[in-house]
Amino acid sequence: MRDKITEILNLIKVSKFKEAKIKCDDIKKHFDKNVEFLHIYGFVFFNLNNYEKAIDQWEKAIIIEPKFVDGLNNLGNALSKIKKFDEAIKYLNKALKLKPNFFETYYTLSEIFFEKGMYEESLVKLNKALDLKPGHLPTIKNKLKILSKMNAKEEYLIFLEKVIPYHPKETDLYYKKAQILSELGMNYQSINTYKTILMIDPEFPFVLGNVVNDKLKNCSWDGLERDLDDLKNKINEEKEIADPLLVSTLFDSSELLNKATKIWNKQYDVNVNQCKPQSFEKNSKINIGYFSADFRDHPIGHLIAEMLETHDKSKYEIYGFYLSNKHKENDKFYLRIKKTFTKFYDVSKLSDKEILSLSKKLKIHIAIDLMAHTGGHESRFGIFLNKLAPIQINFLGYPGTTASNKIDYIIADKIVIPEKNKKFFSEKIIYLPNSYQPSEKNRILSEKIFTKQNLNLPVEDFIFCCFNTNKKILPNIVKLWSEILNQIPKSVMWLMSSNNYAEKNLKKEFENKNIDPERIIFCNKVPISEHLQRIKYADLFLDTFPYNAHTSCSDCIWAGLPILTLEGDSFQSRVASSLLKTTGLNELIAKNEKEYVDKAIYIAKNKEYLNELKNKLIASKDNNPLFDNKSFTHNLEKAYRIVFEKYINEKDPEDIYL
Repeated sequence: MRDKITEILNLIKVSKFKEAKIKCDDIKKHFDKNVEFLHIYGFVFFNLNNYEKAIDQWEKAIIIEPKFVDGLNNLGNALSKIKKFDEAIKYLNKALKLKPNFFETYYTLSEIFFEKGMYEESLVKLNKALDLKPGHLPTIKNKLKILSKMNAKEEYLIFLEKVIPYHPKETDLYYKKAQILSELGMNYQSINTYKTILMIDPEFPFVLGNVVNDKLKNCSWDGLERDLDDLKNKINEEKEIADPLLVSTLFDSSELLNKATKIWNKQYDVNVNQCKPQSFEKNSKINIGYFSADFRDHPIGHLIAEMLETHDKSKYEIYGFYLSNKHKENDKFYLRIKKTFTKFYDVSKLSDKEILSLSKKLKIHIAIDLMAHTGGHESRFGIFLNKLAPIQINFLGYPGTTASNKIDYIIADKIVIPEKNKKFFSEKIIYLPNSYQPSEKNRILSEKIFTKQNLNLPVEDFIFCCFNTNKKILPNIVKLWSEILNQIPKSVMWLMSSNNYAEKNLKKEFENKNIDPERIIFCNKVPISEHLQRIKYADLFLDTFPYNAHTSCSDCIWAGLPILTLEGDSFQSRVASSLLKTTGLNELIAKNEKEYVDKAIYIAKNKEYLNELKNKLIASKDNNPLFDNKSFTHNLEKAYRIVFEKYINEKDPEDIYL
C-alpha cells in the first residue's frame, strides 16, 4: 500500500490533482486512521478548491494527532478560504504555539487580517513572516499591498529600497518604486527608476507614458517632442504605452484617444454574466447608482453636489458608492454629498467582486461612472466592465470615450461631441440641451481678505492667469503666452504652482522666449472658497490646449473672470467652449492659435471691452443654464427614464437628443 501513497505523491508533484484524488478515493478506507494519508487527501481536495472536503480530512488528522502542526496550519488556511476567519485564526494560533517560527502560518494570518480590513494586525504578522524569509517575493508584494491600503507612502518607499536588492531583475518592484516616487512628488527620481525598468525590459507596459507624465508634472520638457512621436507611433502599433488621461492631455485627437483607451482596457479581467431584463412596475422608482472616488472636496464634488440634492427622490432612489477614503474628517463637500443619497456606501475597502455583489443586491438599474479612466489607483473601471447594472453610463469625470461596449451611454452636448466625432465613441451619446457639465450657483465664499499686494500681484499691470494644473501646460501654449506677454509689456502671468521644479522650469521656458521670469507669478492651491475670492484680481484667464479648463472654467464664469479658450477637435479640448457658448460668450472662443493670440492682445489693450465682458458674465449669472441645476437635473432624469424604458422594452441603446 505504501507504493500507492508514493504514486499519489508523484502525481501531486506534477500537479495532477484530479488523478491523485481518484487514487486517494481507491485506498481511503484502508487509511482512514493514517494521519499522513489524511493530510495528503486534504491537500488534494484543497488544490481542487474543494475546501470543505479538505477541512474534513485535516480535522480527522488533528483528532488523531492534536499536535500535528502542518494539519493545524492547513486547516486554518482552508477555513480562511471559506471566510470562516475566527475559526481559522484559532487553529493557526495553535500551530504557532507548537511551532513559533512557522512562516506559512504568519503568512496566512496576515492574509486573514487583510481580508478583515485589519491592516495593522496584518502588517504585524507579515513582518514576522519576512523576518523568517526576508526575500520571499509573494510576502514582499503582500506587504506593499498592505502599506498601500494604509497610505503609508514613505514606509512603502523605504521598504522597497530594502527589498529590491533581493530581486534586482524584478521589474514590478521598480515599477512600484517609480509610482510611489511620483506620488510623493519626487518626479526626477521616478523618471530615473522608470529608465532602469526599460534597461531590464524595454517592452514593460506603460513606462514611457509614466515618464512623460512625470515630466509634465515638473514642466520638464527635455526630449518631449521625441517622446510624443514615440507615444503616437506605439499607440498606432497597439502597444501598451500610456494611460488614456495622459493621451488626452497631449493630443487633440479623438481617434488616437480611442485607440489608446482600447489598449488600456486590455489589462482588466472581464467575466461578465449578462444582466437580463428585470421586471419593473410602471410607477416604481428607478434605482440610480453613482460611483466615484471624488465625493469630497474635489472638482467633481464641487460640480455635482447641488445636482445630487436636486434629484427627484419621489421617482428615483439615489445610491452613492464611494471608492476612496481621501476626504478629510471635516470635509464639507463629503459631509454634504453623503446626505444627498438614499443610501451611501463606502466601498473603498471592498473587492471588485464585493462591489458587484452589492450593486446587484440593491438592484441598481443605472450605474453612473463618474471616473472612468481618471483617479489613478483609485479608478475601479473593472467593476463596470463586469456589469454593475443593466445600464451603465459614463458621465463628467472623464472627458472621452471609455472605448468599451460594456458602457452603454456617455452624457455630453453638441459642442464636446460634434456629430463627426461620434464614430470615435463606443457609447451612444445622450445629448443634453446646454452644456453637459452641471455647476452650482450659490457658493460659499471665504471671509479671508485678499488684495493684490498680499497676492504678490502688481497693482497697475494687466494680469493674465491660468489656474489649470501645471501638467496641462505644454510647450506650445507657453509659446503662445510668450507672444501675448511680449505684446503687452505691462502685464504678468499668474499661474498655479504644483511644485518648485515646475516653477523653476516654467520661468526658464519664459526666459528663453525673452520674457522676464519676474513677470511669472505663482500661487499655491487654497480651499475653493478662498480661490473664488482671489481670482477676481485677475483680468483674463488664458486656457490650456488640448486639455482645457473644465471645472476651472466653470469657476471663472461664476466669479466673473473672462476666460479665453482655444477650441480643438476632441472632447477635452472643447469643454471650455461648451461652457462659454452656454453662457453666451462665443467671442471668447478662438478657433486657431493666431486668433487666440490676437483676441488676448485685443482684450488686454481695450479696457472698455474687458469691462463689457466682465459685466456680461456678471449679468448672465442669474439666467445662465450652467447654474440652473433644477433644469439640468430634470433633463438628466428625463434621459435616465428614456434609456431605462428602452432597456425594459429590450431595445438597443441609441443616441438621445434632449
